[in-house]
Amino acid sequence: MTKELKDIVSNSYRIFKRYKATIPLDACTACCLTKNQESELVTLSVHDIPFKLLYDYNTAAKTEKPSIEEFKHFLPRLLELTSELKFLHHSAELVLSQFQYYDKSEWTYEENELIKNFGQVFFSKCLTIYPIPELESIDSILIMLWETQIDIKSLLTEWTSIQTKESVLHFNDLVIRGFRSDRQNELVSSFGDQNLSNVLIGWIGKETTKHSFAEKIEKIILEPPADIEQMTLDELSWTYEKVRI
Repeated sequence: MTKELKDIVSNSYRIFKRYKATIPLDACTACCLTKNQESELVTLSVHDIPFKLLYDYNTAAKTEKPSIEEFKHFLPRLLELTSELKFLHHSAELVLSQFQYYDKSEWTYEENELIKNFGQVFFSKCLTIYPIPELESIDSILIMLWETQIDIKSLLTEWTSIQTKESVLHFNDLVIRGFRSDRQNELVSSFGDQNLSNVLIGWIGKETTKHSFAEKIEKIILEPPADIEQMTLDELSWTYEKVRI
């Protein structure tokens, strides 16, 4: 975890410490959580909740609109584990899906700012790592962050300016594998939102985006790093031609 992410996570524990979780939790204890797990979740310090226990809670069935106080109580630990690329769901896209239940007006200004800062710094971190652990794709990360209602366009603007090889490889994956072959305007992931798909397609099609990545891809093709396989170079060549159209 980077120092910047550590600071954000530390700040989240301070900001959300006033929220409490009480029994009964807003999660299924019939088949998703045991009563012992429910008790542990409430009695343990948030920072000390083990990955598996929080995973079971995060994936458990919830009511139509779960308690926001309960969600905010567990959120710092959820952000901490996510920042370590330990995904608290079988699909990374759904790690932060509980955000969908709440409107931004239900969060304080300080809370909204923290979530925005977390999204920006976490996404920047992901762009420096290739491949992402558990073979997660960059579109999965974007879908995850889309759920938090932060400004995805600002993340894409930042992505355009990043010069790293890893960032280019993520872009290559998004262009080649991110969208359905039969419906180019839809993300491959079944969890993808059509509005997010439209944002990504619009960004990829911008002249500034195409020009920036064409230059970076060309540099890799002309001076291939030792750790890039021929198949990846072939894919980059295809993406290069696509963004130059």
